[in-house]
Parts: sequence; C-alpha cells; structure tokens
Amino acid sequence: MQSVEIKGLDKLDKALQEILDEAPEARRELHERLADMLEQEIHKAIASSSLNDSRGRVRRWQVKHVGSGGGYAAIRPAGSKEGAEIGPNGPGAITNYLEYGHKIRQSKSGKAYRSRIKVPFVSGFHFYDTAAPVAEAQAIRMAEEFANQLAAKIGGTG
Repeated sequence: MQSVEIKGLDKLDKALQEILDEAPEARRELHERLADMLEQEIHKAIASSSLNDSRGRVRRWQVKHVGSGGGYAAIRPAGSKEGAEIGPNGPGAITNYLEYGHKIRQSKSGKAYRSRIKVPFVSGFHFYDTAAPVAEAQAIRMAEEFANQLAAKIGGTG
C-alpha cells in the first residue's frame, strides 16, 4: 500500500492548540496595554491643549475600557457605571462640549443686554482628534509585535 507521511504535523498541531488555548488571555492582555496607551495619549493631548485643566478634572473623567471578552480597548468619558453624573452637566456632555465646541446661548431676559462675547460659537479643543494619529501608530506597532510573538510561538522559537 502506498502512503504519504508528513512528519512534524503533530508538533505543529500541538503548537497551534497551545496558541488557541492562550489566545483569549493574550488578546485581553494586548487590549489592556492598548487601553493604557490610549489613556496616556488622551491625557497628553489634554495637557498640551490650551484647555485649563490645572486640577486634572477633565483628565480624570477620561476612563479606559476593555471589552468583557477582551476584544476591544477604548477611552471615553466616565459614565453611570463609574458613578459619574449623567446628563447635560455630566462628564460625557462636558467632554463633548470641550472637544467639539458649543453654541453660546442668547440672553433670555428682556433687558437691553450687550454681550462681551461677539462670536456665536465656541471652538473646541479637539484633544481626541489630536491624540488619534499618535495612538493609531502606536496601536499598529503593538499589534505587529503581538502578531510576531504569535508567529514565533507557531514556529517554535517563542
């Protein structure tokens, strides 16, 4: 009887199974590191903007999140889960006003009032937009390192 034998497949199969068993923990660890990096970049962007955050309140409001399955990392304003106020005066709303700007409300009194502010809209500080390109480049580098580590484990050199 004729046959074809390929030696080493059992070794590869064992290495792949080990990687699949470790994958959820490794993926969560990667996303934890990504969340830490995102938090640092947002804090740097807030500090370097012209926003007066000398007490660090706006920076404290920006909280890192990792998915329950470890599948994503994000940074966003504190919400009800963190015990923060929600609504028009909550961290999310104020962060949004600071990021994108806001309309200046008109006086509702019937008095002859002349505002010192001569613009209809306050420009935002765009600290999320400032942090995005730097964070994206670092995230790509971190993901490539993660992929290289997985490849090394498959190849048996890890």
